[in-house]
Amino acid sequence: MTGSWVLGLDGGGSKTALAYLSAQGDLVGPFYAPGINPFDRPGWEGTLRDFLAAHPAPGPLEHAILGLPGYGESPELTARQDEVCRSLLAASQTRMNDVQAAFLGAFPDGVGALLLAGTGSMAWASDGERHVRAGGWGDGFGDEGSAYWIGRAALGRASQAMDGRHQDADFPALLLSELLGGEVTQARLLDWHHAQTHLRSAVAALARTVDALAQTGQPTALTLLDGAASELARHVHAVRAQLNLPTLPWSHAGSVLTSRHLQAALTSALGEPQPPLLPPLGGALYHAARHAGWATRIDLLNAALSSAAPVSLPSPAPRPQEPV
Repeated sequence: MTGSWVLGLDGGGSKTALAYLSAQGDLVGPFYAPGINPFDRPGWEGTLRDFLAAHPAPGPLEHAILGLPGYGESPELTARQDEVCRSLLAASQTRMNDVQAAFLGAFPDGVGALLLAGTGSMAWASDGERHVRAGGWGDGFGDEGSAYWIGRAALGRASQAMDGRHQDADFPALLLSELLGGEVTQARLLDWHHAQTHLRSAVAALARTVDALAQTGQPTALTLLDGAASELARHVHAVRAQLNLPTLPWSHAGSVLTSRHLQAALTSALGEPQPPLLPPLGGALYHAARHAGWATRIDLLNAALSSAAPVSLPSPAPRPQEPV
């Protein structure tokens, strides 16, 4: 392929996406790799280096927008992210928090409140001049309402029910029998937990099972999602209050917010959401194109991203067993 290109990257806790867009509107990608959150991915530098090396630009690169998890949250880690990205890409580039990149996709004009709930959770909002955020404190004492938060709470309810501290005796089997390949016991659950190569992502994946159970009316699953909705609504209330704009339009991104039950609960608490004009990767690509001075159409870019074939993540290598 000939001509100039821009790069968009959407990093995350469990998954990283990359694509290239040409001045003529051609799309190459998306490609996918594991997460690159420096707070819990010690090998994030190698993952990013190998990812970019495996998928080089199809032609001269005009600009890159890199949405990086954790960017701007720790001076030391942010400095390292800057250094690594500059070493890997010689082209003009803009680095930003991955939630800001998602915000730019949802609100290309730069006004609104974006609630992102994937592996972690955060809200990012702007009135066109001021930028504020709420949440995003990480899984140690934050990320309320996120997939990890839901998955961890579900494991807590299941373990409590297994030893009689929770009344829903059916929940452990409903949540875990498929995951564990049969009988749900304390030993099998603890073995599964110990064997995960990236525990945060594995626990977060349980949120999908919780949502599927909620769709059948399972009471514990419904309680967990209602709790997540309450926490996520507080994120949006907080950024609206920081900007003193109680009716600021809101939108959403992230795997958790594909849940119909959560969407309904949040609509009741916050008002009707504005559908995101672009997904997070699209926000990075669109604003990279604007940096390059191109008149890229949002509708055509969205259509190209929507029709792109999904690419599966490679299976991680099993973690060596530690000696007893």
